[in-house]
Amino acid sequence: MINNNEIRVFTNTHRVNEAEVGTEFKLTVTIPKDIKVNNLKVLFNMEGENPSVVKEMTKEQTTRENLAYDCYTVTVSLDRIGNYYYFFSFTDNYGHNQAIKLSRETNKPIFTMGEAPYFRILVVQKNFKVPEFAKGAIYYQLFVDRFYYASANQKQNGVIKKEHRIKGRNYRRWGEMPNFMRNEKGVFHNNDFFRGNLKGIEEKLSYFKSLSVSVLYISPINFSLYRYDRYAATNHMMIDPDVGTFEDLARLHRKANKMGIHIVLDMALNHCSSDNPIFKDAISNPNSPYRDWFYIDKNGNYRYWYGEFTDMPVFNQASQGYRNYVYGENGIIAKFAPFVDGFRLDVAEELWPDVLEGIRNRANENKAHVIIAEYWNRAQTSYFGRCFDGTTNYLYTNALYKWLMDGESNYFASQIKDLLENYPYEAVCTMLNSLDTHDIVRALTIIMGKWMRHGLDRRWDIDKYPSPWHKIIDGIIRFLTDKFRQDEFNNDRLSPKDYRRAKKLLKLLIILQYTLLGNPCIYYGTEVGLYGYKDPFNRKCFPWDRIDKDLLHYYKRIGSMYEQNREILKDPSNYKPIRYDDVVCYERGNLLIVVSRAKFAQNINIPQEFYDAEIIFASNNKQKQNARILGETGMILRRR
Repeated sequence: MINNNEIRVFTNTHRVNEAEVGTEFKLTVTIPKDIKVNNLKVLFNMEGENPSVVKEMTKEQTTRENLAYDCYTVTVSLDRIGNYYYFFSFTDNYGHNQAIKLSRETNKPIFTMGEAPYFRILVVQKNFKVPEFAKGAIYYQLFVDRFYYASANQKQNGVIKKEHRIKGRNYRRWGEMPNFMRNEKGVFHNNDFFRGNLKGIEEKLSYFKSLSVSVLYISPINFSLYRYDRYAATNHMMIDPDVGTFEDLARLHRKANKMGIHIVLDMALNHCSSDNPIFKDAISNPNSPYRDWFYIDKNGNYRYWYGEFTDMPVFNQASQGYRNYVYGENGIIAKFAPFVDGFRLDVAEELWPDVLEGIRNRANENKAHVIIAEYWNRAQTSYFGRCFDGTTNYLYTNALYKWLMDGESNYFASQIKDLLENYPYEAVCTMLNSLDTHDIVRALTIIMGKWMRHGLDRRWDIDKYPSPWHKIIDGIIRFLTDKFRQDEFNNDRLSPKDYRRAKKLLKLLIILQYTLLGNPCIYYGTEVGLYGYKDPFNRKCFPWDRIDKDLLHYYKRIGSMYEQNREILKDPSNYKPIRYDDVVCYERGNLLIVVSRAKFAQNINIPQEFYDAEIIFASNNKQKQNARILGETGMILRRR
């Protein structure tokens, strides 16, 4: 009987399962002598190919007697970026073709004459390197209009003075509920300004330091006449006057950098606002030089975002004029790059790879910038290091909630494993792990709110069909937006009991968020108890006068823990899964993380080297020992 565990596969690459494109590496297989192997070959497949590369392996000669293994080697160089699956084929003494494939579940070799899971090797762009500040960092995502307003003389009794108002904007008192109803023309709009600004962010730099934040991820600040979120620009080249000036941005950048904080600026470059002068000229003039910047037919119809938002015309990325506008020598990226340390690219899945590449190249022209792409699904391996550096990791976000709320531990574990297998090391280091963002329901509401999804849906996709707000009218499925928003408003507030319960469970997720692979990213206000459903209820003003001090203290404590163990937590190669069920347990170097969703205390068989480890962080101050974890508690142990 063959003991498959006796077969070993080695590479001399810098990291397991990863090689640089065009660079030779040595692959070695040791096989017990009692397994008869003839004509051993290794086959590398890229997806959709069969195979890409075939290499014959050479049996090494040895003078050592009584050696139980034969050693086969080959030198390989792979010349294309992407994921390669590899396995081995040979002929046995009976002339049968067989294969040795490496299980993706156990990484152990198995013999097969049919299909089986393959082990993967990641081949990445040569010298793909992300700026060091972008790894092992706590990010903080803030929505500029709703974070903090700072001014000496432009505000009176909480209201913006008339002489400082931009005509047509609806200015609100700080802390009021954002408007969620139609305007007088019967249109849902985003003309709801609280006037948070760059000076306000600058004033709060010491607050970010108290959370151990080292990267600020700032929402768009381009001038957008009637959109407080500024995700559809009236003028990409201007900073919105309510936000500040380039001088304000330069001063914020300079002061933040001096304090060890870097700035990543959000950019929406897939579309613009319908009041953008470029679009207005293109739509009104068939001979406009901007006509081919958009998809406009002979009847004046144009393509707009999501096929639904007519005030957000989509750019034609094939247009050279558009490309120059975005990443040309005098384009948007070139103008903002000197004042920031990186960009987060909105709807990056909609941007063409060569456009993304142009943006990344222009951003890095004079100094290294990090490029974070908004991705809701797994990104293509070949895009890393060419189009962008890291992604928004909604795959983790969903997996965390599915484990906490539904007990889907296998799904949770598989998502971590899938990204480790498919993303280059540097990309894993740069992922943003959020529990909530401006595009989804807030964390406390996901945990205790109504209408959350189950099964294959993402937990926060409450407005997806079928739902209480979908009705079939005249045979057509229609979404009742007014009722949906009214119901969100009516159910916005969490009861004190639900809030306490949600906060207790949120603390468990925070431990996972801060210790899993990638970078934790706080969405402004979550750290002080802000909750709410979808836009606009997840975009309320920061409640500076109603802070949950206990939750804020928790974030500060875990931030301090992260800072003290940054070198360990920034390295994905030290991740070692141990247990994934109602109790999640994994190692990160000399740290052991244990988090339990179970209602009652659980025994944990921790590795021997952690028997006398100290508890350096716990969500429940009653947790005193490391061999048994209390119900609904998380803890972090460190070897002595």
